[in-house]
Amino acid sequence: MTEAYGRGRARANLSVGTSVSYAFAVEATIGQRGMRYLIGRRFGEHTAVTVLLVSHPANLAGTHVRINEDSAAGSCDVVTYVPTMKTPIHLVERHVLGCLPLTDIGYLDLMAWRYPGLGPSEEGRTADISWSRWADAEARTYPGPASTPGLTVTEAIDRSTRLVVARAVERLGMPVRRWEVLELGDPDTGDLPLRIRVSRPQTGHCTELQRTTEPVEIPEGEFDAGPVALGRTIEEALGGRAA
Repeated sequence: MTEAYGRGRARANLSVGTSVSYAFAVEATIGQRGMRYLIGRRFGEHTAVTVLLVSHPANLAGTHVRINEDSAAGSCDVVTYVPTMKTPIHLVERHVLGCLPLTDIGYLDLMAWRYPGLGPSEEGRTADISWSRWADAEARTYPGPASTPGLTVTEAIDRSTRLVVARAVERLGMPVRRWEVLELGDPDTGDLPLRIRVSRPQTGHCTELQRTTEPVEIPEGEFDAGPVALGRTIEEALGGRAA
């Protein structure tokens, strides 16, 4: 899933230099509602565990997502939970290509590597990223799986950082959702994005997400302790670590 792009490889999304277990906080305003998310990531030799926890507003606190990826096996498992659910659920593939409940964050945007259910890049097809500020980046378009007929995903890779900096999801040639990095972070933390924008061209809706803390190291074993305990560990580690 880390196939070559031109002269180099695409790096893991939301990576922080050489750190293998870390976390940071992100905030956004969706409608009139302020949202705060904790995002944690743990890497193995060829695996990645990504956890998103909602800490605000209070009525959504406890909402969480866990994504387990194995690049060697070409597998990706997504589990999500909202307080109104009886138990967490494993997402079927057609929902993996959508967004978290009550947010504009796509599951694709949280994954370390490209979703393995996408097909090979479409040779000869022009990948249009002119809508983004990354028009000079390398871009490729991938067809969605059989469970999502007519869906395509276009990703743009920044030539200098090798990071995915823009992504568009289209259905039957119509843009459904667009994601782009507005501001990259400090090279000392692997250029971890500071600001990201998500837009829905058909409705004109747009959401900006901002990283509000520097990434902090998290003990690797904490990712096996459950979402409540992990969230508490992340909050304690973040303390006053503003970005």
